[in-house]
Amino acid sequence: MEAISDDVKKRREVDHTLARFSAVHDELAEQERIRKERRQKLMPWKAQEEDEDATEYASPVDVPDEGGPRRRGRTAKHSKIVRLIKVVSLTAAILVFMSTGLTWGTLLYIDSKFTEIEALNTDSAAVHQAEKQLGDENFLIIGSDTRAGAKPEDGVGDPNSENTQGARSDVLMLAHIPADRKRMVVVSVPRDLLITRPECESWDPSTGEYTGTQLERTEGVKANEPYAVGGPKCVSKFMTELTGLDINHFISVDFNGFKGMVDAIGTVEVCVQKQMDDEELGMIFDKPGKYEINGTKALDYVRARKVEGESKTDFDRVTRQQQFLSALLRKALSSEILLNPGKLNGFLNAFAASTVGQNVGVNDMLTLAQSMQSLEAGRVSFVTVPRRTDEGETLATDDNLELLREPETKALFQAIIDGTPLPDETPDTTVPDPNKAKEPAPAPGPKQGKIVDHKGLKVQVRNGDPDNGGAARETTEALRELGYDVVISDNAPPTDKTVIKYGIGGEDAAATLQSSVPGATLVFDAGMGGAVLLLIGPGWDEEVRAPQPAGAEPNKPSPPPNLDIVNAAKDPCA
Repeated sequence: MEAISDDVKKRREVDHTLARFSAVHDELAEQERIRKERRQKLMPWKAQEEDEDATEYASPVDVPDEGGPRRRGRTAKHSKIVRLIKVVSLTAAILVFMSTGLTWGTLLYIDSKFTEIEALNTDSAAVHQAEKQLGDENFLIIGSDTRAGAKPEDGVGDPNSENTQGARSDVLMLAHIPADRKRMVVVSVPRDLLITRPECESWDPSTGEYTGTQLERTEGVKANEPYAVGGPKCVSKFMTELTGLDINHFISVDFNGFKGMVDAIGTVEVCVQKQMDDEELGMIFDKPGKYEINGTKALDYVRARKVEGESKTDFDRVTRQQQFLSALLRKALSSEILLNPGKLNGFLNAFAASTVGQNVGVNDMLTLAQSMQSLEAGRVSFVTVPRRTDEGETLATDDNLELLREPETKALFQAIIDGTPLPDETPDTTVPDPNKAKEPAPAPGPKQGKIVDHKGLKVQVRNGDPDNGGAARETTEALRELGYDVVISDNAPPTDKTVIKYGIGGEDAAATLQSSVPGATLVFDAGMGGAVLLLIGPGWDEEVRAPQPAGAEPNKPSPPPNLDIVNAAKDPCA
């Protein structure tokens, strides 16, 4: 049996309300008919003389029993009260019907303004650990630099200019919302980042249609090329391969639409830390401070690329985009917008009118917004994909190029899939259900350790592999360089594998040491007490690496260090 949608439920409630009022009306009419018949039988001379309007709402008169008293009819005052109650009831029913119908009709109208386009790659083999992503929402967000349809007064550029024709992904972001809706991570990809574009079908941005021509896989192109030459399906395919995430929503908003959305909700507050004077756009802000900006000013703020005093890479612009979207998100999810029908409808209309997408129905968006309304700003992180800047020395060019740091990028998206907290992210403070049954106390023995600060952590290192001479000394040096305090380092009787031995009280130290020596297996030994021993055995891979940060979950990859992160709770002017 199919689930009943909210729209059907609302219509049924309205039908039920109207049916009840209709039934009441029929019942009153039937009572009036019976009253008239009785009145005509009892007092035929009077029934003919009285005005029908004066008796229409009079109380029915019971047929008197023989010798019994007759009940008094309603007075004119009572009749007016009854008439007023009926009018109010009927008016209320009409208002309920109209308000419900207006809401339902508005949603249908806004939905009809969305431009649906084939963009997503379902069942992609590039999706990593799909079972962990069930229920997650992943939005691929494209800010297209097309000016098509813009008017001169919109201030977004000339759509007929040779420099602004076509459509490129001026903004490229992926927003990840896990199934529990307790956090959000938005990853930005700079438009100047050099990437490998996958094999794609070519796309004509002027018609919004695919041409059927196949484009070969190409290395060393900029990140805004997949959308320019292959459209939504190509950029979606590229981002799936890059992230391993199951992208299930696609949104492309043009410059003019971005401006309209900001204007629809009023203004958005931004913080400017220094004067912003752009070579192409002119003076945007003449001094530092906090500003409430409208759509026109917001457009200049997020697209300026040649600001005096900034680098010529795309990094500064991406940071501003993250900060602005952080502020825009907070306002869009606030009660000021969600509980204001005028502003909410204006925002949704502006969004729908300028959006090309797939799986972005307004009802789904409102449901998602409501589920995230209680989301703390500190649990929203904006992060830039790990990259490094090549100043042109090795590439024989004067341009600064952004090169992807692939291992760190892989670690970042694995952390997102696993739900590992990012730096500066506010911890989950969800209050446990007091009615939930308490778990039984664990049996005596070892407990699950947690990652702690490794600096000064006392450990022992022994070599149990006679064919690997000097292993204890080399490993000791590597661990001490990381900050561990190796208190014993020598040889041990032969062993069959590399293990980390620990006893009660050494669980945390053992878990932390294993994060630095992933090739070792944890082994509980009650005789170790609180000591922790790394025992090297045959076949050890000799890998010793920096430990996971304190508080990370053991055996779960941690985010790469030195990420470029903007946390939504942090005031950039603070």
